Amino acid sequence: MSLRIPKERREVVVFTRNHKLEGEMYLLMDSRISDELNVRVKEFIPITNAKIYTLSGDSLLFTTDFVTVNKSSIDLVLTKPAPGEI
Repeated sequence: MSLRIPKERREVVVFTRNHKLEGEMYLLMDSRISDELNVRVKEFIPITNAKIYTLSGDSLLFTTDFVTVNKSSIDLVLTKPAPGEI
């Protein structure tokens, strides 16, 4: 018996008050990013394979395999289209 919950990888761009982040979010199958953001018991959103830029996006500040972002600091989340979706 597997306890693993199937999830879907989505490439995202997250804008906070001070930074732009590019990376991947994992969502429950057939769920939306807004569903993840509206879960009240979770204050942080995990982002994997993250690149953190200045807010203007001009300078790469940091790369990391994993970062969590406080939902209250998120201003905007964009998804990158999957190959073939354009």
